[in-house]
Amino acid sequence: MANRRTSLCKLFQAGDSAFGNGLTAGRYLAAAFRDQGALPRPLRNEDHVIRQGYGVGFGPGGQWYFFEDIAPALAFGRAARMSLDCSGYGVYKAAHEMMFCDDHSTDERVLHLIGGNVDREEDELEHLKRFVQGVKEHAWSSNWHRPTGFISRLNDGRPTQTKQRSLPL
Repeated sequence: MANRRTSLCKLFQAGDSAFGNGLTAGRYLAAAFRDQGALPRPLRNEDHVIRQGYGVGFGPGGQWYFFEDIAPALAFGRAARMSLDCSGYGVYKAAHEMMFCDDHSTDERVLHLIGGNVDREEDELEHLKRFVQGVKEHAWSSNWHRPTGFISRLNDGRPTQTKQRSLPL
């Protein structure tokens, strides 16, 4: 059966990036703003995955990074901006699309971006608190997890939620 999907490399210009930001950190083929106000819907197939979340871009000459939740995206952008090496950042609603390309025999990644910058909004502090709360509850994990209200421990290699409540910030 023939593959009827169009490969990402045929839909996007390789190296095209909003604001001229680099693509190597996420190994993206492209990072482009969509003209329409809608992101691709989430999808999970064996050879095609789309996740919605947030793209963080650093410029000029910076990179694009993708996060599935706004809390770590904002914390990452804010922390980077505090470095002497970062002259600016932006956080945008985004979708991370990965599709296997039969022509190149590899996964291709595209970062879709929409709308305006969502950082430095009135609710930023609440998202940053939620980020810290999630890290506090899952201190053993290298991934950010949404807060649950309880401390988690690593028990024989498996995360276990304890009965110990985690006081919010």
